[in-house]
Amino acid sequence: MVAAFIKPDAPEGPSVVSEIQKLSDENGSRGLRTFVVMMGGAETKVTIQKLAAEKKITIPVTFLPAGAGQGDVLKYKINPEARTTVLLWRGQTVSSNFTNVTPEKWADVTKATQELLK
Repeated sequence: MVAAFIKPDAPEGPSVVSEIQKLSDENGSRGLRTFVVMMGGAETKVTIQKLAAEKKITIPVTFLPAGAGQGDVLKYKINPEARTTVLLWRGQTVSSNFTNVTPEKWADVTKATQELLK
């Protein structure tokens, strides 16, 4: 599983979503599942729809109906100061955690994903 938690105003957000889509496209047949959570409330719905249309995103991208301070963010122990957080896990075990992921750091996420899929 690869999941991203992204603040709606994170400048690197669209590129992270695109890269996760690419990971999903390339590794879905190997059992990789992905999703993205925009760390905002219903006000992020239009942003998500626009991003999905412009970047041809087919992976699940959602928002937190009650906002970023809610249970899912707390459950996953997402740093509220991070603009982006990417988690990789199998079963109940997180194998990698990346914060403030930029396009320059994406190679580390890709490498960790390949390790996860071995």
